[in-house]
Amino acid sequence: MKPILFTVALLSISTLAFGQSMMQSATKAGGTGSMMSSNAMTADPKVGAELRVAKSTGHKLLYTTIEDAKALAAKGPTVLFFAADWCPYCQADFNDINANGTRLGNITIVVVDYDKERELESTYGVTVQDTFVQISAQGARLTAWNSGGVDGILAHVKSM
Repeated sequence: MKPILFTVALLSISTLAFGQSMMQSATKAGGTGSMMSSNAMTADPKVGAELRVAKSTGHKLLYTTIEDAKALAAKGPTVLFFAADWCPYCQADFNDINANGTRLGNITIVVVDYDKERELESTYGVTVQDTFVQISAQGARLTAWNSGGVDGILAHVKSM
């Protein structure tokens, strides 16, 4: 019984630490920039905070408003990633995006807090975490899928 409790405690602490690390990174970064094509960043505080979880992470943004997400979609393919820091599938997708995000080219990933954005989830028919939704410049849902990391994103995103 003790090994199980230890494992559960260790997983809980790891998940909390990862979530706090993501939020601290996002708070420190506070800007946006060129999409996955390079690591050079330019400031644009209207859009959200960039997540820099590891080197060569590519480009991810924290969700701020649907208007900001639509503005990004007007510039290129934009995917809302409904994620929770406690979700192991979401963490696997984050790890893959961090490691292989440069393959995404000009696709922008907007990370939406699954536990807080209930109205947005309802708008796009999201019922579980680890859901990706590509949106148009008008905010319409173009396609949606669950999981898959970088390969899933590349397989599902419709070019514009």
